[in-house]
Amino acid sequence: MIIQAHEVYKKIATHPLFEGVSCQVNPSERIGLVGINGSGKSTLLHLLAGQESLDGGTISCKKGLKVGLVEQDLVQTKTTVENYLLASALTLQELKQQLHFYEAQMTDPSVNLDKCLAQYGIIQQTFEEQGGYILEDRLAIILKGLGLYDKQHTPLEKLSGGEQMKVALAKTLLTENDLLLLDEPTNHLDITSIRWLEQFILSGNQSVIVVSHDRAFLDRVTSITWELEDGSLQTFTGNYSRYRTLKIAQEQALQKDYAIQQKEIKRLKAIIKRYRQWGTEGDNESFFKKAKEIEKRLEKLTLVKPPVVIKKRLKAITESNLSGKEVFLVKDLEHCIGDRRLFGPNDFNIYRGERVAILGENGSGKSTLLKLLIGEVIPTQGIVKQGSNLHIGYLPQQLSFPNLNERLLAYTIALTGHEETARRLLAQSGFFQSDVAKRIANLSGGEKIRLYLMALFLKKINVLILDEPTNHLDIYAREEIEEMIRNFDGTLIAVSHDRYFLARHFDTALIINHQQVQRTSDLHLI
Repeated sequence: MIIQAHEVYKKIATHPLFEGVSCQVNPSERIGLVGINGSGKSTLLHLLAGQESLDGGTISCKKGLKVGLVEQDLVQTKTTVENYLLASALTLQELKQQLHFYEAQMTDPSVNLDKCLAQYGIIQQTFEEQGGYILEDRLAIILKGLGLYDKQHTPLEKLSGGEQMKVALAKTLLTENDLLLLDEPTNHLDITSIRWLEQFILSGNQSVIVVSHDRAFLDRVTSITWELEDGSLQTFTGNYSRYRTLKIAQEQALQKDYAIQQKEIKRLKAIIKRYRQWGTEGDNESFFKKAKEIEKRLEKLTLVKPPVVIKKRLKAITESNLSGKEVFLVKDLEHCIGDRRLFGPNDFNIYRGERVAILGENGSGKSTLLKLLIGEVIPTQGIVKQGSNLHIGYLPQQLSFPNLNERLLAYTIALTGHEETARRLLAQSGFFQSDVAKRIANLSGGEKIRLYLMALFLKKINVLILDEPTNHLDIYAREEIEEMIRNFDGTLIAVSHDRYFLARHFDTALIINHQQVQRTSDLHLI
């Protein structure tokens, strides 16, 4: 055991987030932590890292445990990425300074050379054991793996939000830790970088707890799953897919036990009512005694809790009439941004009913290609022709609303025309009485996506185009989207880094690689 939580209690304001949570991490274990948004996953990581205080219970760890937690907010500074990361290895930098000090001392004739060499040797051995001599090589490997190598001399303040999150991840990976706490580490990474991170974790000896909505990532790197649900934590042996199998079986068994117990409770209550009726009608005390005995049996029953049912929060897609057979015809397509050519010239077609994934590294032009297809962007050269009778539903990566200060209810009334209909639609989308007065600007990323999809699915659609649809969504919302598109008979085109989503719902890909758009049906690399 390297760290252990016992009967941990944590509340947010006066509301208990979880209570009685107990768990432990052993050396080299890789654990996936799952649960709906708001269940307390990130809070639990911060408690284990010692960055938040407990409201009850204890957390104990082995002496000298080194814990790495990815920072969510980096200091805005002119320091370059490389210097910032090297400086983060504080112990090694201190040892390096001591080595320089003793190297200078050795040139001083007045210093005892033997004593100086002995001290230098001790520090040098510690420096070597902690990876000091390979630090810069290790840094280069991490920067290349995360797609930051060309940014190493860029000041932190000049990086995008996504790039800064990569730097925060790199900082945690660079330091030798006994326990890595990773909160959504695959956000902002393309598929190539995600695969690199998987191999980095699998090749190390450190223990890992990872919170992620990337189910393929969880499948590849974890062998234990913790589930936070309804304020308690449950441990399952196996990766995410194994957890889902065990969870479904558990829920079915629990539902069966609950139904049996409820039937028995109903039967006993009927008997109690009958005995009391007979006692009253016959003025017979023995019937009242029997009723009392059964009531005591009922009081002693350990009630089986019904399975937690997560309500669906997304409305089904309303499909329009069939489109023409040819949905998009692309000829000699070439597109540039300034002096930089994204891709081209290229020819490809997309036909009715196809499910096409757009793949490529970050910055290769995937989102731009979607905008070219729908006519939002004009190509530098070539033709993009839309087929007949297209009714396109488009979810962009960067969502926009007419008025961010508008409240949810007013926004939805404008869509439906009636307050009662608007309230019902919001409730069906997971926005309840306490939510309808919120301003759109105050919604989380996942809530904004749900609101956008709610409006989108009011329209009749036969071509659905999605740009990173699973971003900011918890696993359960992702599964809702998957269920909807599984039943969608129209044409589906999507950009996504969610390999679990891609592997199950797409049979064709357009891969942007080396400025070429290549069509393939071989998706085994996903």
